[in-house]
Amino acid sequence: DNRVEEEEEEEDGNERKKEENVAAAKEEEETKKCMVEQDEEFLSSIESCLSSDHYQVADIAMGELPSSSSNNNNKHKWYGFIRLLVYVKGEVTASNISKSSIPIICPVGDKASSYSTTTHPNYKPSQSPDKGAICLAIPSLSLLLCSMHLAGTNKYNVPETIFDDIRMKQLQTINDACFNNTEMIVDDASFRKLRPIVLGDLNFRVEVLSSEGEKERGGKDFCAVNEILMEGETDKVRQLFLEYDRLCLHLGHTTRRRQQQQQQRGKNEFIMNNVNENENHITKNGSTINVDDKSFPSLRRIYLLSDVVDLIWRESFQNKQKTSSNVILPTFTFKVGDVPPRSYANKRTPSWTDRILVSQRLLLLLLSESDDNWICCDKDQETMHSEEEGIQQPLLVGSGEVTSIGTNDDIVLSDHIPLHCLIHFK
Repeated sequence: DNRVEEEEEEEDGNERKKEENVAAAKEEEETKKCMVEQDEEFLSSIESCLSSDHYQVADIAMGELPSSSSNNNNKHKWYGFIRLLVYVKGEVTASNISKSSIPIICPVGDKASSYSTTTHPNYKPSQSPDKGAICLAIPSLSLLLCSMHLAGTNKYNVPETIFDDIRMKQLQTINDACFNNTEMIVDDASFRKLRPIVLGDLNFRVEVLSSEGEKERGGKDFCAVNEILMEGETDKVRQLFLEYDRLCLHLGHTTRRRQQQQQQRGKNEFIMNNVNENENHITKNGSTINVDDKSFPSLRRIYLLSDVVDLIWRESFQNKQKTSSNVILPTFTFKVGDVPPRSYANKRTPSWTDRILVSQRLLLLLLSESDDNWICCDKDQETMHSEEEGIQQPLLVGSGEVTSIGTNDDIVLSDHIPLHCLIHFK
């Protein structure tokens, strides 16, 4: 009798499991259908803003579908997708670019799969698709487009330097995925031709106070930053950005780096990132540059970012003549669905997490940038000096002019405010 009862219980358990699997599969199918419908609406809204002469040459994404199932019976938050859409004007040009461009997908996250590990094996370390980059190399235009989402600050009472290290390692992995790609790299010349545009939620934060007790939820660090933003004085917001924005610090854009930069100018001209961790040197064409000195901005060691300029810094804060209407406020973090004007949520310190970084070789050089430009320039003769090689070369400056940059404050679907930019190339 006991054996019969056990068999009946086992059959009931198997039946329930089948029903649960069927229900989960049905829900997943409905989710996919809903996402397809939403995606069609999304693409339609984008294409309505373009002319009939624009053609899509790339639509690349990585991520997981939202799932009702769980890993180890714990509900996992769905992080969405990282996606890159590229449109080109002109049918012939679009066709040529579509054929010759090289997609690069680089996951770097550490999130467990939201699906059952029995049906979807868990990700390898640092390879979950919730963080990373979707890139498109366009050799014919010497462009490298990168859409990124890097690791966030996800613990209290931990200084930002810890999370910065994680983001830098992720950026190094993305850099290697791009520039060690055998499809792209034929020789050193082709390596140097690619001019990056990096955009997305890079997740570098503002940090005024870094002690353990000051980094609590709604703690002193949050209050110090939020108070400045609530006052709304342009000079104080500018000072906050230039002094305490972590991305600016690592790019060498902060005012704390000014005097140190003057001594370092020209030393990292188009550095090829080949770091010997034991000797703490960067190798460039057989010669080395010692970067043990803290005055050498850490992100400049990564070739992908060696000559980029942050457009929020360039367009909103570098020029002291900018009015308050030109100043871009932190784009994170807000309560989802709040009606504008939105207040910053005390979950995290308000920060400029969403950024657009553009190679200086794509942009018109502004005279006001000369003191801060990592390319050592002779403005009169329009030449570029290499202190290491002792030669002069034509100044590598593009025609790009930033005609618009700002935020879309009326979009309230996430805890971020979207950032947009328009660059006109002549």
